[in-house]
Amino acid sequence: MVQRRPFDRFADGAVCLSHEGCGHFHWLVVTGPERGGMWVDGFPAEGGFRPLGTSGERVGFADWYLGWVATSEALQ
Repeated sequence: MVQRRPFDRFADGAVCLSHEGCGHFHWLVVTGPERGGMWVDGFPAEGGFRPLGTSGERVGFADWYLGWVATSEALQ
């Protein structure tokens, strides 16, 4: 039997896209009802895995990506 790490249950069906620093990682959900949504892994800093955005307005991949590009260009 394969032992699973506790975090595996949160990461199944998601792809880590970036490390934001201070223990925060941004994830794209690729399966299930949250597919296309962006989540943040703040376990080390905040103790939780939660969707990006507010409860009324979640951040999807396209908005996240365009924001990431704009921020990256501004830093150059």
